[in-house]
Amino acid sequence: MRWINRDKRGSVESLAFQIVDRHISYLISSSADAGWMGASNAGMICDSLESGLTPDFNGGGNSNASMIRQIELLSVRDKGFSWLFEGLSRMQRLCLFAAVLAEGRRDARGIAPSNLRIAAELPVYAAELHLGPAHSTPTEKTFNNHVSEGRKRFIAKVASELVVIANNKYEVSATLVAAV
Repeated sequence: MRWINRDKRGSVESLAFQIVDRHISYLISSSADAGWMGASNAGMICDSLESGLTPDFNGGGNSNASMIRQIELLSVRDKGFSWLFEGLSRMQRLCLFAAVLAEGRRDARGIAPSNLRIAAELPVYAAELHLGPAHSTPTEKTFNNHVSEGRKRFIAKVASELVVIANNKYEVSATLVAAV
């Protein structure tokens, strides 16, 4: 996937890519294993709450910190980014997230998976992102269209929110100047 200006500091495109990347990290982190073989932190915590057994927190490495983070995540519904994606259709959101997730999974030669391969593996990405099953496996062209339209709408939403924040900041600054 080509995300124009994603590495250009201070650009809206760079900010939008970072938001999508962080949101994806949030979506897949709840199933990341922290020392338990094949069981997620959240699942282990829920199992221990149901059974009444208190975990001993004697895991090695960074698993204790991971467990604590997962406990904190149980009390927080999301990281605060999901409302930015409300203007996207379910398929646009899934394709956009899958494209960004695949961008970080380069092979030994440093090449990201092609859009054809991502489209073919879309049900796998949907399961990993906890977004439910894909309606069907799209063609490469349909996948490209969903990604580009989703990216365009998302960047427009981020840009409009930045304008709102800037206007609010200006109003606050003007109020402070008037008060002095």
